Amino acid sequence: MSPPPGPAGAGARVGAMNADDSATLRDLLANNRTLLAFIRTALSFAGLGFAVAKFGLSPSMTRTAGLLGTFTVAVGVVVAVIGFAQHRAVIRRVGAPSDVPEAAKVTHTAAAVGCVLVCTLLAVYLGANIK
Repeated sequence: MSPPPGPAGAGARVGAMNADDSATLRDLLANNRTLLAFIRTALSFAGLGFAVAKFGLSPSMTRTAGLLGTFTVAVGVVVAVIGFAQHRAVIRRVGAPSDVPEAAKVTHTAAAVGCVLVCTLLAVYLGANIK
């Protein structure tokens, strides 16, 4: 059995891209992956900071562990902000395609803002509980 012919006729490509559009799309997809890597790194810093703050090796090191953990979580906040700023700069330079739905643009912002919010709240919590 042979596959049925496509809507535009046999062998025709629907929605074919030229080389410039393909390169732009490849750059934007790489930019999205980079933003996700920044967010993943920021959350890793936050998790490490929480572990350091909560599980000091000895009671005499509790304050130092709390300060170091809070600082590590704050580094996570900075990483997330830098990642989002870099993501926006690349989009401005490359130019977002006009056919991208608005929901896709909001998702990147929501992910970065959510990460910054979680890391900030964790830093405030840890900072308030340093003994």
